[in-house]
Amino acid sequence: MIKKNILLGLIIAFSSQSYATTINSETFKDLDYKSAVTTAHTLYKNNEGIMIKVLPNRIVATFSDGKSSSVAIPKDQFFLSIAPYINSSHPCTNHVLTGCTGEIKNQVMKVVMIDTDTGETLIDKKVTTQHDGFIDFWVPKNKNLAFNIYHKAKDGSERVAREVLSTFNNDRTCITTMKLIES
Repeated sequence: MIKKNILLGLIIAFSSQSYATTINSETFKDLDYKSAVTTAHTLYKNNEGIMIKVLPNRIVATFSDGKSSSVAIPKDQFFLSIAPYINSSHPCTNHVLTGCTGEIKNQVMKVVMIDTDTGETLIDKKVTTQHDGFIDFWVPKNKNLAFNIYHKAKDGSERVAREVLSTFNNDRTCITTMKLIES
C-alpha cells in the first residue's frame, strides 16, 4: 500500500509539474470557467509561482513572470468553495484554488442546500472533500442558500455545520466559517 501511495504521489507531482510549464497567461484566458477551476486544481501548491483565485465574476491567474489573465464566470453562476472544519480554519474572502487549505481532506460528507427564497432543495447528496479540504459548488447567482453539511468523524461523532450563504456580486467565494459541531 505504501508503494502504491508513493507511486500515485509521484504521478500527481509529475503531471502537475509538467502541466504548470504549459499553462501561461495566454493559454489560461482561452479556458472556459469550469476548465479554469479544473486546471487550478492540478496546480495546487505548485512550485511554478502560479496563483489562481476565484472572484464573484471571474477566475484570475497570476504567473511568476508577473503576467495575469482571467476567465469570466457566466452572469447566472457563482462559485462557492467550502471548507468545513472541526478544529482549525483560516480567514478568507476569495478562494485561492492553488493555495487555500482546509482541515478535513478526502472525507465523505452529506450536503443539503436549500434556496431560502423558494424553499426548494437544490442539492441533497454525499460528497467527498477534495485533496485541499474544500468542496466546490457551482450555484445560482443572486441567491441566499442555506447549507447544511453533515459529517461522521473518524472518532464516530456526528457533526453538522449550518450557514446561509449569499451569492451576490460582493460575496465570498471561499467559505471557511462552517464549523462542524456535534449534533
